[in-house]
Amino acid sequence: MLAPAARTETALLTERTFVALDGLRGVAAIMVALRHAPFLWEGPAASTGWMGNSYLAVDLFFVLSGFVLEHAYRRRFRQGLSVRSFMLARLQRLYPLYALAFILSLPFLLGQLAAGAPDRAQTILGLLCSALMLPTPNPAHLDADLYPFNFAAWSLFFEVAANLLFAALGKRLDTKSVIWLVGGFALALVVCATMGWLGFGIEADKRGVLGGGPTWETFGAGVIRVGFSFFAGVLVYRFYEMARLPAARPGFAISAFALVTAILALDFPSSLDLALSLFSVIVVFPLAITICARFDPPRGAFANMMQTLGLLSYGIYVLQVVTFHAVEACARHLEVQSALVGLVAIPVVAAVAYAATVFVDVPVRLTMKQALKGLA
Repeated sequence: MLAPAARTETALLTERTFVALDGLRGVAAIMVALRHAPFLWEGPAASTGWMGNSYLAVDLFFVLSGFVLEHAYRRRFRQGLSVRSFMLARLQRLYPLYALAFILSLPFLLGQLAAGAPDRAQTILGLLCSALMLPTPNPAHLDADLYPFNFAAWSLFFEVAANLLFAALGKRLDTKSVIWLVGGFALALVVCATMGWLGFGIEADKRGVLGGGPTWETFGAGVIRVGFSFFAGVLVYRFYEMARLPAARPGFAISAFALVTAILALDFPSSLDLALSLFSVIVVFPLAITICARFDPPRGAFANMMQTLGLLSYGIYVLQVVTFHAVEACARHLEVQSALVGLVAIPVVAAVAYAATVFVDVPVRLTMKQALKGLA
């Protein structure tokens, strides 16, 4: 079952040398999907506390991104890789599945227009901005989502912004500078989250105490979150490369993996929520990635599963909104509204991500690579 994904593009897998990190990314993406699955957390299930911290998966993604991009591009920047070439490579990676999610959502969006959207001009502006992978300005409603038609895409905007800064600094980004960046953003994260500045704490019961970034009024919180986590990932890789630590024992790696999974799956006591959330983001996630990066599981079904999870993680994340919208529409049409629908929606989004990765993402990325080669 896993082989077709591996056969689609051998290079995509052979470059993925951190197998445990692939699995961690995939599990985190599933956690986020569980958080947003239709009907799953309505009624009595809403008070269980399950998936309460799954929004912190975004911070984990940022750390992973910084780690992997530092691994893949540090030497290339030293060899003269330009900002343009790097950003074109990131466009090739991020845009195809984002564009697919946008295209699949068009029937729903055009249906809203046909039915008489409350603000037709704003909806059209949203369509244009979304097509270009840009956030939609909405000065009249600061609580509006940056990406109203695919709210999960807000983190992609901050990811691209962090990537641009990373590339602009390039080979000038020495380890001392990274330490200052990470330390400054860590201080800003603690202070702003504690004081409720820059949008932290807004709708904390819905988004989480560190859940800023998806809306215009929490934009500043998103800057702080990605600023710390992305460059923390860069710093973790610098440490990984310099320390030359021995391979992590399976027990340590499994414990680190399980701890991160438990943090995302559960909910902290309200009195300790802020402190434990900050500790998780600032200490646990970077440390867990350091340990898991040192663990190389033996070849076989388990390693293949980890790699496939990593390969599908982005598709699960970016396609979840439109997939769940379709599942929910079907369920309402059939007058079936239960948690079972949400549970069924998870393998559905995984299957959609699998098909999209195999039949759209890989071939489109290869085509874009050829088409953009002259622009690099």
